[in-house]
Amino acid sequence: MSTQWNDLAELVSVKEMKEQTNNLLLVDGVNLAFRYIQRKNYNNYTDDYIRTVTSLGNSYGARRIICCFDSGASAYRKQLFPEYKQNRKVERTEEEQERFTQFFNCLTDTIDALPFEHYKFKGIEADDIIAYFTKNLSDKYDHTWIISSDRDLFQLMKHNISIFNMYSRKEITKDSLLEAHGVSPREYSYARMIEGDTGDGINGVEGIGPKRSIALIKEYKNIDNLISSLPLKGGAKYIKNLNNSVEILKRNEKLINLLDYTSEVICSVEKSDLIKDMLNTALKV
Repeated sequence: MSTQWNDLAELVSVKEMKEQTNNLLLVDGVNLAFRYIQRKNYNNYTDDYIRTVTSLGNSYGARRIICCFDSGASAYRKQLFPEYKQNRKVERTEEEQERFTQFFNCLTDTIDALPFEHYKFKGIEADDIIAYFTKNLSDKYDHTWIISSDRDLFQLMKHNISIFNMYSRKEITKDSLLEAHGVSPREYSYARMIEGDTGDGINGVEGIGPKRSIALIKEYKNIDNLISSLPLKGGAKYIKNLNNSVEILKRNEKLINLLDYTSEVICSVEKSDLIKDMLNTALKV
């Protein structure tokens, strides 16, 4: 596949920019692919996918591009919580199922055709691979850009790690998160541990939504402090529910926290030693 440019000057400009920058691009591979599911080319998007990633790499001055893909639900999280992502099993018409099948067949072909570094391990989600690289690789680069619409990844942001959402076409940084919600990336993840993650089938404390969970974290700063402060005084039903939800909070911390359990995630699958070797080799590039 040939890359298309407006003219030679543009090609030279991008080359010069990459020589001057030292950025890392981490792509949430399946998340990005789902933009094609309702398009006419839902079963033939390989070339467009590669052009999109190439364009993102150029836009963000990426010296290195790594695409990370899901391969089944997280074995680690399923062991902790068998109901994890069970809510995603939906009945489809024969036509809808055929569309999904063709879409994922094309995704398999796309992964095989990628000219970029990419990783996919059965039982390990893309979020965890991205978390591993932000934790162990980002300090080698000036800035890391994560391409995803997944709010679970907000917790990874720092001064040198930001997110671009291809669906909203918006950049999210730790500063924009603070401005929007009044919390840091880590505090945002703590709030989600309280309210739960309905998209992944993770229940939280009944009666507590985003506003209340963020207010609680602003006051208690993290989950450990909140648990240590229980039981809280008050007659409101959500407070009573919170006082009885210590085990839910402890479980959700392990399910939603991406940064502190990377070793457990990797060790939960078969061929974990091989996966460790592959990821450690990636850190040496």
